[in-house]
Amino acid sequence: MKRNRQRKLHQLLALVLSGMGTTTTMAAGPLVQGGGSSLVQPLLGTAIQPATEIGLFGTSEANFSYYPVGSGSGQEAFFRNQPSFLNPQLTGSVYFANSDAALTTAQITSYQNALGATSGPLIQIPYLITPIAIAMVNAPAVTSATTPQTTPGQAHSIALNDDDLCGIFSGSLSNWNQVMDPEKLTRYPTAAIQVVYPAQASGTTELMTRHLAAVCPASSYTKAGITFVDSMMLASSFPNGMPSNFVAATSSSGVQRQLISNLGAGTAAVAYLSPAYTNTFLAPSSASASFQLQVASLLNSRNLIYYAPTGPNATTAVGLLNMPVIRLAAAKPANWVPTSGRAYMELSNPHWGYPVSGTSQIILSQCYTDPGITTAVHDFLNDHYTNPAFAALIRGYGFDPVPESFQAPISNDFLSNPRGWNLDIGNASACSGTVTGR
Repeated sequence: MKRNRQRKLHQLLALVLSGMGTTTTMAAGPLVQGGGSSLVQPLLGTAIQPATEIGLFGTSEANFSYYPVGSGSGQEAFFRNQPSFLNPQLTGSVYFANSDAALTTAQITSYQNALGATSGPLIQIPYLITPIAIAMVNAPAVTSATTPQTTPGQAHSIALNDDDLCGIFSGSLSNWNQVMDPEKLTRYPTAAIQVVYPAQASGTTELMTRHLAAVCPASSYTKAGITFVDSMMLASSFPNGMPSNFVAATSSSGVQRQLISNLGAGTAAVAYLSPAYTNTFLAPSSASASFQLQVASLLNSRNLIYYAPTGPNATTAVGLLNMPVIRLAAAKPANWVPTSGRAYMELSNPHWGYPVSGTSQIILSQCYTDPGITTAVHDFLNDHYTNPAFAALIRGYGFDPVPESFQAPISNDFLSNPRGWNLDIGNASACSGTVTGR
């Protein structure tokens, strides 16, 4: 009860300071800085934004700061323990990273051979479930009477299938008059399409290219000479250079800004984005969604159903994954987010649900030098996974909390120790001797 009263007091102070037009935060504890995925940034927020996770957690235990530099830079910052990857002015340590792209075997091995000796075992766990929305501006008029709603004020949506995605994102379909209306079976009106994409190493791109790599080899609409690869860099699929109608932007917010610029200029454009940057039908709590971008629904080619990019539809696609059930498996970070094998293939092109879906991860070390940071990281994650108020926030930003089949093993293995596996954050047996902590 005392902790809740302290949290409410700090939230009230943050609201007062916000109303005064300052970004000052009042921290009673240590600074816990991390960064990475821009996809989740609107949800994580800051201490002076009460309708975000960091704002809701408050500053009574620690002052959390999150830098949305992209999944790739967030991973680099964490593995090098170098905060300059988050911001050139930062000093100290990087205590966590968020990444929509799963860690590679090479990254995990590198950590174990270096930082693991002092920071303790590496932890990589699903943080939330997300769809990747296909946002559009100056798109054709919606004429469907059957497709699901995706956008405020539009009862239905433009529907795209895998051939459309492969064609648009490979550059072979560069005008709406090349795209078929699936109900009228006629081409849409003429309008040149600009494709906007993140220039940096992006987890949003990784989730998108994972699907394209799975379905586009079989599509005749994929541009000749293009083979999509699962990568954080869209350019990795274009060894001879990007198509002339593609425009790069920095981070999710940069992609959104470019779409808004196109909207004002009357130029048609398409991009892939976190739902938190699209519109308030998909993400009603996100201030970053206030521009009300139009969003497509997608056909799942496995069951031939059109799905809107909602959190529940993403969970339908992702939620049947199996989490580790024995200690040896649970101790291996790669087992919590598959990058190969049958589970990976199912994620790439799911039988059910919204077809471009996945998990966003949080990456941590098990051990921290400062006991205050250990407590704050543990309590923040415990709130994230078990507090209904945090679950409501997650849904309000267009995501879905991890299902019970994910949450229970995460809580049992990393936030408590009921089975004596000693994998939990700050475990006294694991964090001892030469393992002094990050």
